Amino acid sequence: MAESLLGIGPVSALTGLTERQIRYYEGLGLIAPRRSPGRQRLYGPQEVARLQQIRRLLDQGQTLQGVRRVLAQQRALPREESDVRSRLLSTQALRSLYPVSNRAELERMISEHDEEEDDVD
Repeated sequence: MAESLLGIGPVSALTGLTERQIRYYEGLGLIAPRRSPGRQRLYGPQEVARLQQIRRLLDQGQTLQGVRRVLAQQRALPREESDVRSRLLSTQALRSLYPVSNRAELERMISEHDEEEDDVD
């Protein structure tokens, strides 16, 4: 199924940000819209959600540096969860070959695994 892409005008209306602000956040590297063959910016659902998050964080009093830090932490989180999942699989802490898709369940399993390691030490 093809992802629907929007130009900057509709994205501005959806996010409440001006086109100038959107271009500014792109210049800062906070978002990276795709480009049409004619070089028009095209935004997918992820970019729209990211812009809405940026606006929310700024409305809550975050600085642009704070926004950048929050976004960087969110990008790192899936990698960290993947690393934890790999460690758990390698120590055979899972009883199933199916990966854990529920974060709360993953955190519970990590906690149990850490407790087991403490008991061994």
